[in-house]
Amino acid sequence: IPKTEILITIVNESKYTLTNVTMYFNGTSINPASLNIAPFTDPSNVRFDATLHATKGMLCYQIEGTPNYLLISWKVSFFRKNEFCVYICANRSPEEQKEKNIFRQHIHKEYKKAPDEIIQTGYKDFRVSATMSSGNEGSSNNPTKEMV
Repeated sequence: IPKTEILITIVNESKYTLTNVTMYFNGTSINPASLNIAPFTDPSNVRFDATLHATKGMLCYQIEGTPNYLLISWKVSFFRKNEFCVYICANRSPEEQKEKNIFRQHIHKEYKKAPDEIIQTGYKDFRVSATMSSGNEGSSNNPTKEMV
């Protein structure tokens, strides 16, 4: 059975700690997200696998000391381009799974980018990179380097 794999690296070079992570994803968390990412610490690596041909999910961190949240979302499709989103928002993601998915869909649909597009926000001190594979035999990973 083909696997889909998502690898996400978060580097925090800001003066703010990323806290209170909220997650939504379909699949298996192989390397779970850090609950907190302090400034100038080693990169935080997250990995999700899915046995489906497609997967989607999000991570949402509160940017401590501000009213904002760092939202990272992805969608790996079997027949379409992979999509990735990094967005700073003023809303915390909901607690219930169904509501988290609706929140992710809304933000992702509005701000998604293909792997070859650059995402920029007002915070330059967070770096997020992702490698997304659709699990096809012979398909290439789509590395995405995003500056936030």
